[in-house]
This record gives sequence, structure tokens and C-alpha cells, in this order.
Amino acid sequence: GDEDGGEERVVLTALPVLLDGHSPPPHGLPHFLLRLATEVNWTEERPCFQGICTELGSYYAEVPFSDGGEGEDDNSDSEEEGEEADDHRKKKTNVELVDNVAKRYVKHTLYPAISFLLVPPREFA
Repeated sequence: GDEDGGEERVVLTALPVLLDGHSPPPHGLPHFLLRLATEVNWTEERPCFQGICTELGSYYAEVPFSDGGEGEDDNSDSEEEGEEADDHRKKKTNVELVDNVAKRYVKHTLYPAISFLLVPPREFA
């Protein structure tokens, strides 16, 4: 056994590069590792690969977004104060689910890669 109670120490050294120029968000890594441990069938080969691909796809599918006010205008009526102003900001933020950072990312990173790599079936021609 090991000196530290028989537990094996595992170290993550790298993640696969699924798309040049795209890195998954670091804040999602704990959730990704948890899902790999709990949602993947590690005992059978085909379900194992399918589960790993599903979890990798889910982790890498998260598009980066800004944390702040990029693209938001700060014009607010003088009447709105305190909780009313906060409620208005929350509603305004929820209306646009994809911010400008995410839109640029899709337009300049994901779309060019997909259009380069995608080979549609012949019946789509």
C-alpha cells in the first residue's frame, strides 16, 4: 500500500485540444471531472468512450462570456433607485442571453472552424 492510507494520487496534466483557439472555461473543470467520475460507464468500452465524448462535448461547448457591462448601456431613469433599478438591470441582463464577447467568439473562432471541418453528406449538395 501507499504511505498515505492506500489512496492513489491522480494528477491532471492536460486536456485534449478539440479545436485550435478554443479552451474550455477553467471554472467548469471541477464539474467536468465530477461528471467524468459519476456519469461515465468505465466498465464497458463502447459506453465508456460515448460517455467521455459526451462529457468532453458538454465541457467544451460552454462559450466564453463577459462578466461585466460590455455592450450594456448605463442610461437609467433618475426615477429608478435602489431595488427598482436592480430589478430593471436583472430583467435587462436576462433578456440578452448571449453577450457581445460570446457573439464575437462564435463568429471568429467557432464558425470558421466548423465551416472548415464540416463535410456535409452528398444529399445536402
